[in-house]
Amino acid sequence: MRYRRLDLNLLVALDALLSECSVSRAAERLCLGQSAASSALGRLREHFNDPLLVQVGRRLEPTALGLELLPKVRAALALTREVVDAPLNFDPANCERHITLVASDYVADVLLPAVSHALARTAPGIRLSLRDMPVPRDGDVVSEALDYRRSDCVVVPQRRLNPAYPHVPLMTDQLCCIVCARQPQFAEQLSVADYCGAAHVVREFANGQNLAMDAVHLHELGIERRVAVTVESFVLMPQFIVGTARIATVFQRQAQRFAQRYPLRIHPAPLAFPEAVQVLQWHPYQEHDPAMQWFRGLLLEQAALLDQPSG
Repeated sequence: MRYRRLDLNLLVALDALLSECSVSRAAERLCLGQSAASSALGRLREHFNDPLLVQVGRRLEPTALGLELLPKVRAALALTREVVDAPLNFDPANCERHITLVASDYVADVLLPAVSHALARTAPGIRLSLRDMPVPRDGDVVSEALDYRRSDCVVVPQRRLNPAYPHVPLMTDQLCCIVCARQPQFAEQLSVADYCGAAHVVREFANGQNLAMDAVHLHELGIERRVAVTVESFVLMPQFIVGTARIATVFQRQAQRFAQRYPLRIHPAPLAFPEAVQVLQWHPYQEHDPAMQWFRGLLLEQAALLDQPSG
């Protein structure tokens, strides 16, 4: 490759020639014949319009320009090696990066605090921005997040996966129900009649479009809930359950977190909801980005730890 009429391969030869001050030793270092090393020196002399190495007695010595060029050439080659070897030598401890992740508030609540703590320990230079799931203009949450919003990765329910983007399963969960622990009528298991007859707290987007998994499944079954309260965040649901006879359908992991902070009782869902799989997706151009490869691995690692017993 040429840059301003210079074959950049000659920079390697220049470093060897100026370091060794010997054509034969430079040839040996470069694994070239001596004639090839001499030819490289000739081409360098022509480009720089300077002899670079001159005969002083029985040895070669660098000219003033040669002495000036040597540290610059070494620095340029060191930087080149750093660029070429970056995927092999990625060090999260020294990474300075801003990463944007799109996920539902459920994923943000259950998984991402642990991810943030891990970043603080192992990659303090990485700044993480969390964004809620966007309302897609064309029905595709993934392209909305990655292309239109320029986010680095997105976590979506499996039913919203876009196969045009790389993806990997991240975490699974089950839907369950939460009720106020002080409501005696919900002390036992919930029946389908209890579920359908009660008032519900549900999660909806700001435009009223309910994209939650439970709503989609109930619609497919032809079941319509009696909605008492709609909220834009899963984490708000308990506050509208406590002290009432309402029911909310939430993910098991999040329900367990809620029950640690509020007087709630967790019941299995009386309807057979499918398993909830969350999928991590990213843009193809970041497939081999070492920082993003490491970050995706961190997400998978922390998600796997959710299945391990605490303590």
